[in-house]
Amino acid sequence: MTAMEKIFGQTGVLSRYFSGFEYRRQQQRFAEEVWDLLHGSEGCELLAAEAPTGVGKSFALLAPAMLWASEHQGRILFLTATITLQEQLVQKDIPTLNSVLELDLETALLKGRGRYLCLRRAEELKEGGLLSLRGDGGAAARTVLQWMEETETGDLEELPFPSGHPVYARIAAVSQGCLGNRCPLRRQCFVQAALRKAQSAQVVVANYHLFFSHIAVTGGTFPIPCDVLICDEAHRIGEAERSASKVAVSAEDATQLFKASPFSSARELLEARGLSMEEIRDGLSDAQSRSERLFGELGFLAGAERTFRESSERYLNQAEQIARPVEELRSMLSFLEEEMDEENPDSLLPLAIWRQEAGLFCRNLRWCLEVKAYPEWAYWWDGQRLNSAPVTPGEEIPEAMTAHPSQAIVAASATMAVNGSMSYWSRETGLRPDRELVLDSPFPLEEQMALWVLYLGVRTGDRDYDRRVATVVEYFVRKNEGRTLVLLGSYRLMNAVGEELLGAGFPYSILIQGQEPRSRLLERFRAEEQSVLVGTVSFREGVDVPGVCCNQVIIDRIPFSHPGEPTVEARNTLEGRGAFRNVTLPQAKLLLKQAVGRLIRSSTDTGRVLLLDDRAAERRDWKILESLPRVPVRRVKVRNSRKDGAEW
Repeated sequence: MTAMEKIFGQTGVLSRYFSGFEYRRQQQRFAEEVWDLLHGSEGCELLAAEAPTGVGKSFALLAPAMLWASEHQGRILFLTATITLQEQLVQKDIPTLNSVLELDLETALLKGRGRYLCLRRAEELKEGGLLSLRGDGGAAARTVLQWMEETETGDLEELPFPSGHPVYARIAAVSQGCLGNRCPLRRQCFVQAALRKAQSAQVVVANYHLFFSHIAVTGGTFPIPCDVLICDEAHRIGEAERSASKVAVSAEDATQLFKASPFSSARELLEARGLSMEEIRDGLSDAQSRSERLFGELGFLAGAERTFRESSERYLNQAEQIARPVEELRSMLSFLEEEMDEENPDSLLPLAIWRQEAGLFCRNLRWCLEVKAYPEWAYWWDGQRLNSAPVTPGEEIPEAMTAHPSQAIVAASATMAVNGSMSYWSRETGLRPDRELVLDSPFPLEEQMALWVLYLGVRTGDRDYDRRVATVVEYFVRKNEGRTLVLLGSYRLMNAVGEELLGAGFPYSILIQGQEPRSRLLERFRAEEQSVLVGTVSFREGVDVPGVCCNQVIIDRIPFSHPGEPTVEARNTLEGRGAFRNVTLPQAKLLLKQAVGRLIRSSTDTGRVLLLDDRAAERRDWKILESLPRVPVRRVKVRNSRKDGAEW
């Protein structure tokens, strides 16, 4: 028996450890590929692998890597896209494999900076700063201050406040305003403590956004070196890197920056250096007035005007008028570079933070308005902020991914290949696999599910489209007696369908995205057998509901990206005539495959997927159906639609 057969085989150690063990040849094959990569490659090679739902890819990735790390005293860095999977790995999967394989590998979980408490920001708010939150009479402040005395990790999830509570924005350890090694509380910093713990662990679990954000902010490498880099949910790599590189600046940023309070608290020190508080206040007031004028003008932009393809001399002049006095004041504070190293920098701390944030504000404002890199970067005004983001991967992803691992890189996902090829993923990440593996499903999908492709008789932009979709969805929900996940391409359509279902008088719950937190909606969808969950694109991933609670998935259309979205528009300009074939179409195929994958989550699941977009069958040159699981396909035409149902 091979090393992996002894673990994953029909009589392997997993079969003896789990009472409900099911042998899956795809899982064993995947584990063997990882094992061979670690033991047989010369130099650091990259394996790109698609492992569909049910393969058990976490164990297949971890078991060979953990055995190798134990034998060679190596370190594994495991990157994912979501905190949910991170916690599952650290709390369940890795401890289980440590026990099953008789290993003792220390594990560390690294969350994003914003999930930890910043002691300096919290200390600044002690003097009544939290008392104004939600008018709760200081209850939030007292809770936070008591927790600060007790917490050992600084993990904000330990606090009892609901998601979105304003206290988190006030005390989180975000990158903006972080003084790094100059912070007087750096020795007690929870972010640094988490990094130190991770540096002594053999298995470190982190997420892509943290990984790329650190590199974007520091310009260096990730502070946790590794021998083996595992990238799960690898279809999210490009998106995460572009998100971490995004630049944004708002009127609120300007308002916060141009307050005089940091200077007032250090008035004596500044005046001793010959700096006039009156001149400082006048300069800040002038910059604030000019920023209000700029962002006020931007607020009148609408539609296509919100996307910038070239710079505006008017906006650039206004930006320079804002930046000039700010940079003069920053220059006056240059003495902070030396004096912040002294033993008692507390009086200088607010000024040092202001100087750092002012430099970032000026850089971001100029970058967003100069429009120097279009169409490689998109530039737009969203009604609140000026934004800029890269639309293609540069050298950042390959450089970041290959900087650390000495032994191997494994990139895996349930939806990664398009029509059996990794070329689109490779194009979107800049990564070139040395080895590729595309596994088939461990389930007999052709026996478990069917795909219905419906012709509605209306197009997406038609006036009656929303009403027709809502009527058809209501019909099939009634016919299926609930138990349905509905995935829609816009919030407008989601609201229309939700209103239709809520008004139908069904004797089971209609759960609509936004009514409750996502985790609560999914919990109810799993628990309430006949319930219906209506959501948008964010529910294409992470919805894992095996059994009869979800035996029907309805998708309104092929998920083509909207051509008017700023990053899509810039990408289309960059790609030219090849944009649809090279980017739009393969991306839509992957997203559709993700949505279809919500139906069958176990070997006993059955059901059907309804795609309300006949182009999937009509446009054979697109090869949409060939990119989906090979299952029976039925084409259905809606002849007439009525309020009380539909004729077929």
